[in-house]
Amino acid sequence: MKETEKITPAEQGGDVSDVDKIERFIEQIASEYRAAGIPINNDGRLDMQAYSKLYLDVEKDTARTREWEKEWFGDVPEKDIGEKRRMMEGEQLEMLTYAIFTKYLGEDFVVARTSPHDDRVNKVDTIILDRKTGALVCAFDEVGDTTGVNYEKKIALVRENNLRGGASLKYGLGVKVEGDKRVLLLTSGSNIPVFYIALPPDRIKKGVKEFLPNKNIKSEFEKKLFSYFVATITAQINGLELYEKRLNPQLKDKLATFKKIMRQLKEIQEKKDSSAEQPQRIKLGG
Repeated sequence: MKETEKITPAEQGGDVSDVDKIERFIEQIASEYRAAGIPINNDGRLDMQAYSKLYLDVEKDTARTREWEKEWFGDVPEKDIGEKRRMMEGEQLEMLTYAIFTKYLGEDFVVARTSPHDDRVNKVDTIILDRKTGALVCAFDEVGDTTGVNYEKKIALVRENNLRGGASLKYGLGVKVEGDKRVLLLTSGSNIPVFYIALPPDRIKKGVKEFLPNKNIKSEFEKKLFSYFVATITAQINGLELYEKRLNPQLKDKLATFKKIMRQLKEIQEKKDSSAEQPQRIKLGG
């Protein structure tokens, strides 16, 4: 959540039961990540406390996060803050994006929601780590609008962020090679391409409702949402490539990598959809 966001009744998102469903799925994914040594909390966010050996000011960042929460939600118990947060459209869009990309990217990648510090300070909501290369190939900044002033402002801010070299993270992830193994590394990040993920409120609500909490099964609306995400991200990459000479070399390499990943995933999904539409051939005996 950003510092400019305020909570109003109009920001209420999907039904509680639908939100419960997607939250349980995220908790399951987070549990699997933790079992693999990746410090992710039940809400999908990177656990800042895991970085206490890397930074001396983790407790300071944690205290600052609590102050920000008071600004947004008032001086209420932490349980009430969590309940208010989960019913906001912006929060639900972040959960939906996280859950869908986790399904589609599979085990070759780590999808994580950023720490509260990086959400507020570095304006990034979600990151994707390529486990093979150790590169943070991209970051997302979600927005629950597709028209209007806020939407146009988001587009401009994301573009300028990329042209200045991309996003930075204090609480990031990487990979280091130890012999024939790749080991997770808690580290900062820089020159990360940022893409905005925009979805109107009614599509957020439908997305949460239609989401299936199974890693191996995708609803038709999930497929449509992922195709939309891929199309909008690809369009943003193509737009940034028009400024090729202004792009940081590392950011440019990551753009090319993620564009290739998106193209491959789209082709795989199209093949699956095409084969599913083919009539079954029944072999007759005799």
